[in-house]
Amino acid sequence: MARCYQCMKEYPNGYDICPHCGYDQTSEAANLYYLPAGTVLGQGRYLVGKAVNAGGFGIVYRVWDQTFSKMVAIKEYFPSAIATRIPGTTEVRVHSEKNIREYEGGKERFLSEARRVAKFQANPNVVDVYNFFEENHTAYMVMEFMDGMTYKQYIRQQGGKVKPQTAVMVALSVLDALSEVHREKIVHRDINPNNIFICKDGKVKLYDFGAARLEATDMTTILTPCYAPPEQYITNGRQGPCTDLYSVGATMYFALTGVKPQESTDRVQKDLLEPPSRLDPEIPENMSNAVMRAMAVKEEIRFQTADQFKKALTEGKVLDVQREIARRRKVRLIQVASLFLILGAVGGAAALRIKSQRDASSLQPATLQVWVAADENDTTDGILAKDRFQNMTLAFQEDYQIQCEVTEISAKEYGEKINEAAANQKLPDVFDSTYLDKTYLNQLEPLEETLRLMEDPSDWYYLEDYEVLFTDKKQMPLCFQLPLVFVRTGAGEDGDNIPKEITGLEALEDKEGNYSYVVKPEDSMLYEEMFGKDCQKKAEEGDYQAFLQGDVKYYLSDTSDYQMLYEQIPGQFQVIYVGKDLGKGRLDHLWSVNGGSGKQEKKAAQWLIYYMLSDTAQNELTVKSLEGIPLNKMIFEKVFLEAYGGNLTELKERVSSAVPGNRQGE
Repeated sequence: MARCYQCMKEYPNGYDICPHCGYDQTSEAANLYYLPAGTVLGQGRYLVGKAVNAGGFGIVYRVWDQTFSKMVAIKEYFPSAIATRIPGTTEVRVHSEKNIREYEGGKERFLSEARRVAKFQANPNVVDVYNFFEENHTAYMVMEFMDGMTYKQYIRQQGGKVKPQTAVMVALSVLDALSEVHREKIVHRDINPNNIFICKDGKVKLYDFGAARLEATDMTTILTPCYAPPEQYITNGRQGPCTDLYSVGATMYFALTGVKPQESTDRVQKDLLEPPSRLDPEIPENMSNAVMRAMAVKEEIRFQTADQFKKALTEGKVLDVQREIARRRKVRLIQVASLFLILGAVGGAAALRIKSQRDASSLQPATLQVWVAADENDTTDGILAKDRFQNMTLAFQEDYQIQCEVTEISAKEYGEKINEAAANQKLPDVFDSTYLDKTYLNQLEPLEETLRLMEDPSDWYYLEDYEVLFTDKKQMPLCFQLPLVFVRTGAGEDGDNIPKEITGLEALEDKEGNYSYVVKPEDSMLYEEMFGKDCQKKAEEGDYQAFLQGDVKYYLSDTSDYQMLYEQIPGQFQVIYVGKDLGKGRLDHLWSVNGGSGKQEKKAAQWLIYYMLSDTAQNELTVKSLEGIPLNKMIFEKVFLEAYGGNLTELKERVSSAVPGNRQGE
């Protein structure tokens, strides 16, 4: 049997014309540099058919997935300005050596796009990415095959603009996609009619995440003119969800009116953009106001979330930009007046409390030597552990004239270094003592001052039992880890068969009775306690890298690795909880004070540890960096659950019922 390179249906051998769609199999490719039809990629899995389209950086082909027997699309990284392919071959070659760095950088961005989009396979309004791999000196992204046309083509087909109800339907679908994309702190940065696809079955898909970036990272000026807000024209400009919402508004403006919006940089100088309702009286005023609010030049006037924009399009009355500015100015004045009234009523009492606390402590300016451990999670956002610590404690250092001189040590070397320092009586003033050998605990200062400052330990999880867990009072935990079993999943696998929790190693057996898992070294004792001594014996050699590479199916770890895995293999793993009655979680990031430090340094160090349990520091340590689950109850319930509760379900119940060990692995 032969397979048609256009419709991908089979038909008997001996025919040049497909009996299903009429495609001539002997026709030449539209471009000599396309992959020859019939090429096989992905170690024999993907049969390449006819090219669908091409741009400056890639070529998209119709492809038959021979493993799952379905048509997919494959996008090939092919920057035509700096690379070529010898006609009739498959390998991509760079024009000259001076282009190699640019080519490799582009390829890495291409693969990063695939990783980002793979996170959203469950969202019906984001194009599915099933797989990505490198071959032929280039890279490939395997996506769902979308049958239809771009929104730009659709608008042209409708006569240059669409009806208001159609524009709203498309916008709501895109905003549904962005709700999830923005929850993952990703900004698309290139929403326009060419990057929205209208499928024949009516589905609307957002695609082309090539310009997408994580929030708070360096931003380049990749954009589409007329659809990008002013901040996108500034190198490293502050960009976030409302950047994308401007683009959705601009896309909706074009769809409703048939007119491209005035360039945003010109609007900064002189805003001549007419509301859609003035260009077409059939456009409802509320809809017109919503579009203009989304496209406000000032970021703070725009909708701040996709849900706010959706609500404006479907419910209630939306003020135009000028009236919204006036309303906010009035609210701000009322808030400032109220604040002065509150400060007048309680300011005296608050000042007395702070004064008495400072007088009692006699805290003096000091310089502290601080050691921090840096693991794999500390470089995912480009910020080093040393800088993160300084940012986290900046307010404390400024308020109390305490200077922290931070030494950053790799987590793999930290245990050896800290124990070597203890053996030589050269411990820093304040440090993470999680990996300090128990024989050196006699060198640490009891944290009496930290406990005094805490006043009510019930504000933190587990610390009401602090003196039971830490009888010598020489270590203070900053966060908590729950045991999690991570399981690899892939395209075509049925995730519904994965259990929500496991209660024994037998759950990790395959049909032949074989095991395929590795255990995080820091959690080995924890898992042995839960699953028995055979847990480590039956594990395969290696660490989390074996799980990342797909060499093993399960990774027995904890919450601290969730962020790292989410960055490395998005959409390719699921989380399984360990049975609720099986054992302990783990108190983590235990901090201590050197008993041999000077009097002022010891007191300042204990105040620093107390500060690291505060709302501000716990938010930085656990929510932003996900070093673990916050002990601070307010941050856990109001912020952490909001950020991670959607992916780590049952988290609140699990944390509330967990029994912690007092040291690493106990």
